Amino acid sequence: MKNGIVIYEKFYQILKNKIECGLIPKGSRLPSRAALCREFATSEKTVRRVVEMLAADGYVETSQRRRPTVIFERTAETYGRGILPLQKADATAANDILKTGILVCYPVISSGISRCTEADWEIPEAILEKMDPSQPAGFWRLSNRFWRFFAARNENDLILRAVDGLGFADLDPLPGTYAIRCAYCAKIKEFLQTVKRGGAPESVHFDDLSALYGFVSSQAEGRLSFRVAADSPMRSGTKTLYQRISKAEERYSRVYLDILGLIAIGRYQPGDRLPSHAQLRENYGVSIDSTVKAIHLLQKWGVVTAIRGKGIFVAMESRELSRIRIDPALIACHIRRYLDSLELLSLTIEGVAAHAAVHITPEEAKALGEKLEKVWNEDYLYQLSPIILLEFIVEHIQYDALKAIYTVVQDHYHIGRSIPKLLSHEKNQYNLKIHQECRTIAGCWEEGEVYLSAKKATDMYQYIQRLIAAECKRLGYWENAMQVYDGTFLWK
Repeated sequence: MKNGIVIYEKFYQILKNKIECGLIPKGSRLPSRAALCREFATSEKTVRRVVEMLAADGYVETSQRRRPTVIFERTAETYGRGILPLQKADATAANDILKTGILVCYPVISSGISRCTEADWEIPEAILEKMDPSQPAGFWRLSNRFWRFFAARNENDLILRAVDGLGFADLDPLPGTYAIRCAYCAKIKEFLQTVKRGGAPESVHFDDLSALYGFVSSQAEGRLSFRVAADSPMRSGTKTLYQRISKAEERYSRVYLDILGLIAIGRYQPGDRLPSHAQLRENYGVSIDSTVKAIHLLQKWGVVTAIRGKGIFVAMESRELSRIRIDPALIACHIRRYLDSLELLSLTIEGVAAHAAVHITPEEAKALGEKLEKVWNEDYLYQLSPIILLEFIVEHIQYDALKAIYTVVQDHYHIGRSIPKLLSHEKNQYNLKIHQECRTIAGCWEEGEVYLSAKKATDMYQYIQRLIAAECKRLGYWENAMQVYDGTFLWK
């Protein structure tokens, strides 16, 4: 494991994607172990493990003293080998996820396109070259891979987990006619040439393909026509999406980080009793196992004491927290997660805020404004206005999948208060500006200004993202956070 990221899993996904896309076709040999070690800056042990995984999943064949040979063939019969049997998607879950995809994937893909440099275009061009309209199953899967590339190009692990968690990569629509596939392929080529020249992605208009997904003929029956893996959220529903996006380590670290943050701002004092494990589980939406791990770590650091039959008690003052010996790599992981969340938020908030605004009543917006003023004027601990605003937006999200993604973002937003010196506990010009923007946004909602409020929310959260990034660089956190994982591994 390197800085909390399992490298061989990323390495495996990269090679698997290249094989499935036809970039490493059937019959060809993988590069030598030495070449793979150099390419991925990893050990020979990791390379061996990845090759073993590829062989076990039916992608390559190995033999002594010879490089592994690709045996996976992209045909309608074998495409998608290794996934669970395909079944029809559930209409309710799929509609929820598809609408979420519009609000999340569109801005993420647009951002990925804007980051592409000259050499980067070789990958989507190679995928497009392999898209054969005469092979329907492989054609549509490669189309999914084409769009996923731009999401991955953001080099943000959380963004890619959110996109992949929606299940689009394994989505199989109806094949459609050969003419439909040819026309779509031509449009993708036009799209690629347009964005390479710096043109606007939305300037290329694609034909309506909703019939291939059953939105015309099958919706009344509660089923859609496209097929997905049996464990896809489009079939099983969105209740497990939060777990798909967040990692187990993130769930328990969120508990101890938040407790540290609450002690740091003075919310908890020495001798105060913390909530029980059952209450922590409910408060943070995690398992008892996660709360036990979190409290055990806090005990190890001397932050809390646990007395059987009595409860968990704070044992350390806020000024003593600086004495805790926390692994710098662990702090770097938390900061990277925080920065990744801020980026996902700033990229997608405009559409999400507009969606939520439609469901906000003037009375609710007025109450929000009053709450913001009370926290600022009477109960000030640190800059709470943007998190209060974010929580309010999340409460009014109507799509379960979108709410799951934004709940992860909301959870990660609290990380900031647990990072030493990152947030100021005093009012300053930056905090005042952010608070005033939050009040303005609440006022827009009260007046029914949907799109103006969405634009202002975007500007504000992007401003916060820039401030946090600058502060991380000033405090010396940035470089270590960027080394937690190599974002190029997500797409190269």
